[in-house]
Amino acid sequence: MNRRDFMFGAGFGAVGLAASTPARAKAETAGARGDSRFNVRDFGAKGDGKASDTEAIQRAIDAAAAVQGTVWFPAGTYRCHDLKARAHITLLADPVWIFQGAKAGAVLELDDPNAACLLDVTGAFGVHVHGLLLEGIRKTPKPVHGIFLNNTEKWSHKEDTFVFDDIKVQHFSGHGIYLNRIWLFIIRHSQCFGNGGDGMRIRGWDGFVTDNQFSANGGNGFGCEQVGATVMFTANRVEWNKGYGLYLCGGDDWNVTGNSFDRNWGAGLCCEGTSTLAVTGNVFRRCGKDSNQLAEGEKSCQVRLKGVRGLAMTGNTCLAGRDDGGKGLYTPQVGFILEKLSYSVISSNTLYRGFMQEMVVDLGGHGEGFVLKDNVGCPMK
Repeated sequence: MNRRDFMFGAGFGAVGLAASTPARAKAETAGARGDSRFNVRDFGAKGDGKASDTEAIQRAIDAAAAVQGTVWFPAGTYRCHDLKARAHITLLADPVWIFQGAKAGAVLELDDPNAACLLDVTGAFGVHVHGLLLEGIRKTPKPVHGIFLNNTEKWSHKEDTFVFDDIKVQHFSGHGIYLNRIWLFIIRHSQCFGNGGDGMRIRGWDGFVTDNQFSANGGNGFGCEQVGATVMFTANRVEWNKGYGLYLCGGDDWNVTGNSFDRNWGAGLCCEGTSTLAVTGNVFRRCGKDSNQLAEGEKSCQVRLKGVRGLAMTGNTCLAGRDDGGKGLYTPQVGFILEKLSYSVISSNTLYRGFMQEMVVDLGGHGEGFVLKDNVGCPMK
């Protein structure tokens, strides 16, 4: 017997109903369970891939918000747009996503090419999104994002504390996940795939990015806008993105550890104006697939560093290569491109068959405390 059954069985039902909030009462009327989990089907969502489920899902979200509860999505395809998340709720489904573009499990599918996003998390402090697949529209009149923190004017007044876990965000014309002026977030065990912009873009700080795939996006795998700071970027696979794998501009305090950067069009890692970062134990493989439209131009590279201060880059390894199936050009031309570094150490990295022409291109302009030594490698032949 659960607590609710006990209360009604003991004659306390009137007390329980009197204490209900209007939103909770509305949820009961809609057929939701009497605990903190709210099934979107009980609010009228069809999940048949045909009907518009935006209003029904929003009702479930608002009801859950009244008790800081969970919105449950059974398997199905829910066509919707501009859903407004609320503070301290969880959007939950059984995670079943697989690689590439397949759809399975509980899918939120964008149904309006003129929307701003599929899920708006602005002001939704402490929201958790778990197990959902977010499906976009590849071509729209303007960029549409998958998950969007829309702080265009000012920062949040407290930590946003988002958690995205076991989700897949794919095929949006904008960024898969765009957190504008973010303050504390976690993304893990997730995939941003085939989006028109970056797989994930942030402007902000305090992030944990762990065990994710950022694959085949039209921009960077993971990118920063104006500033990105205090982020642990660990054990991610960042591959086949048409910009850089990981792009850092401005900001400080990055730990980039144990990642695989593979076959990105630009450098696997590009840092400009960043300070105080550790880059350790990463693998850079076949990057620089086609960097003509990027800063390095035809001189493709595995890693590009400009205007960086306080860098420790050690224990990384690089390998040149070409497309799967033995197709395409071998890249990159260069291992590292370096410019205007200070108080930075680049040492003990291995580039065995890690480039086609030069191990390091040093463009100079370095300040005090720059050390480049004990790196070993040879070209791919």
